[in-house]
Amino acid sequence: MSVILARKFDDISVNSKAKDKEKKKTITGEEKKKFKVENEIKKKELKSLREENKKVLKSTKELSVFSDVDEDDVFVTSNGYYDIFQIETKDIYSFSEQEMKISIYSFVSFLRNYVDDFKIISMRFPVNTSKQQEYLYKKIKETDNEIYIRFLQEKLTQLSFLEGHRSNREFFIVVFGKENKEMINNLLRNQNRAMSFKELSLEKKLKILFKLNNLNTKLM
Repeated sequence: MSVILARKFDDISVNSKAKDKEKKKTITGEEKKKFKVENEIKKKELKSLREENKKVLKSTKELSVFSDVDEDDVFVTSNGYYDIFQIETKDIYSFSEQEMKISIYSFVSFLRNYVDDFKIISMRFPVNTSKQQEYLYKKIKETDNEIYIRFLQEKLTQLSFLEGHRSNREFFIVVFGKENKEMINNLLRNQNRAMSFKELSLEKKLKILFKLNNLNTKLM
């Protein structure tokens, strides 16, 4: 994960100043204010990447197969492209016999039709209740009702416990290819009832890679 961020820093830092100079020549008025805000954000991102770059040993960068992330958040490797999608799961224990058969046949159909290399992995991720907790904090600030506040605080305690002690088992499919667009289109084209996929954020993909390479590390 750090290798990818560090290499991204190397690419950005080389071209950043030259691009900013060109942009300043063509903007005026309100656009200058917008440019200033964008520039501040960019500086913060570069600072973060610079810190990551310092943590990575030179030998690690040279040995890693991962070299970059493209504009579609697909990993660029020494052998081509590498991407991760989440598999939409279903409660198979609630299936009827007919539904079970359809699901099995659908999975077999995917295996027959999708001929490129892929890997299915399962992983436990901690339960994330940050959005729910944010909402409850907001409600606590907005109310003066003591009974309602106690009820909300109880809910907050429950969510905090879940986040610290529970995890979800999630399933992912890793795909490999020489052309990223063709690789992704081919995968999505072969989705069916048993194998449907959800795109992941770059942050989640990096967490998966980190966990795969640090199996005893607990994800936060």
